[in-house]
Amino acid sequence: MSSAGFTFHPYREIAVFTRFSQAAQAVIHLAEQECRNASHYFLGTEHLLLAMAIEPPPDALEYFRSIGAQPWEIKGALRAAMDPPCEHPWEGVIITPRVKMLFDRLASEHAEGELIGPVDLLHAIVADGGGVAARVLATWTSRSTAPR
Repeated sequence: MSSAGFTFHPYREIAVFTRFSQAAQAVIHLAEQECRNASHYFLGTEHLLLAMAIEPPPDALEYFRSIGAQPWEIKGALRAAMDPPCEHPWEGVIITPRVKMLFDRLASEHAEGELIGPVDLLHAIVADGGGVAARVLATWTSRSTAPR
C-alpha cells in the first residue's frame, strides 16, 4: 500500500498526511527524496530534519535560529551521523516506527482542521528524544540552554 510515494509496510496505510500543512507535506516529500539520494529504504527522523535543513520553511528556520544553529550546520551534522547507503532492493520508502509514532501523536494532539506544520515536526522530534535527528538537535539545544 502506498500514499504520497510511501510504502507503509508492515504498517497499515495512514491517512494522516491530509492533516499536514503544505509546508510540512513538502518537507515529507523532500525527506523521501533524500532517502532515495542516500540509498536508504527507510524514512527516519534524520531525513525529516535534513529536508528542513536543505529547504527550511520559515517556522523551521526560526526554530534553528532560536537554538543558535544554521541550516547548513545541521545538514553537515546529519550527513556525518546518518547510516551509510543500503544494499536493499528498491521497493519504496518505509516509514520507521518512530516516525509513524510521531505522525500519529501529532495527528492526535492537533484538533480536527488544525494543520501540522514543520515546526510541529521539529518539536515532536525533540520531545521524543530518540533517533538521529534528536541527537543532532541536542548538540545545539544543550548549547543554547547551558549556563554562561
